[in-house]
Amino acid sequence: MKTFVRVAFVIASAGCSAEVMVGPDGGGADAGPSGPVTLAFTSPAAGAHVTRGDLGTDGFLVAEVPVALAIGGAPARVVITRDQRVLATVGADGTAALELGERGAAALVAIAYDGDDRPVASAEVGIVVDDPAVASCHDWLELYGVDYTTGPDSPGVAEPVTATIPINGVAWRYVENENPRSTLFGDCDLIRSLAEAAPYLRRRGVVEVADIGVYNYRCIGGGTPPNCPNGISQHAYANAIDIAGVTYDGGATYASVLTDWVIDPDAQPTCSAATEPGKDTLLHELICELKAAGVWNIVLTPNYNGDHRNHFHVDLTPGGNTINREVGVDPRSDDGAPARHYH
Repeated sequence: MKTFVRVAFVIASAGCSAEVMVGPDGGGADAGPSGPVTLAFTSPAAGAHVTRGDLGTDGFLVAEVPVALAIGGAPARVVITRDQRVLATVGADGTAALELGERGAAALVAIAYDGDDRPVASAEVGIVVDDPAVASCHDWLELYGVDYTTGPDSPGVAEPVTATIPINGVAWRYVENENPRSTLFGDCDLIRSLAEAAPYLRRRGVVEVADIGVYNYRCIGGGTPPNCPNGISQHAYANAIDIAGVTYDGGATYASVLTDWVIDPDAQPTCSAATEPGKDTLLHELICELKAAGVWNIVLTPNYNGDHRNHFHVDLTPGGNTINREVGVDPRSDDGAPARHYH
């Protein structure tokens, strides 16, 4: 006898939990000797807040979250996912231990599978991953395990630090050099942002980033502070870095912003435009993921204008929030010459 499908579609928001049962033929779930498979979260509670304060093996600061499920029936296996990534397999006792590294709202989804590896039930709970209460930027660097020294004092730089490379498992190399940097100078907040970017890079197999530099005490469009009609560049504060490309596939492949980024049609936002398979897709997905994660406030790609054809400019402009193009400017006009940085 078949027990026909009972569906309560899940809604990805804190406080929601739901159950889905699906039969082997897509219609109904066989009850079997143990009855239909059901799942429900008993821990964590919906809307719970957890704090990430430990450095995980993948480079994220993580919150350690114990999970407990009430499981009905006899599924072959049960996993816990976030954003369609499997985080853990649930034990026979209905428990699992998670490490959650991305801050903000987190929808945890438990999925049960039958012996043919077909999903037969699911449940969801929404929680929130918070940052730790940290007194200073230097404390952030300590949490990320960044090796650094303070200084040297430089005009415009509020908290100058010199970080040892690699930063959180990722090497940085000046684009014209063959070997990685041994150190990188910047404001503490910029170095922190590179530590925050590292796990996203590592998750995509990036082992090294090629850059065009950080600190340049100048105005936007040229000139020397403080006489800056167009404002002071974020490079003058050492709060910006220009990314020329990334090395991934265990060091075997290099994706260049200049040659591999395909400029998107004028009417399409950078992070929703169609991409060319391969390196163009990797570069788009990577920089858009980093912007969405709030690692940097301003991201200027080759879509923005011709002066940025050969790099991503990323910075920490207070209150800034953009990754799209400069209105009315054709980015295709540049010939790839060294950029005249606008920020």
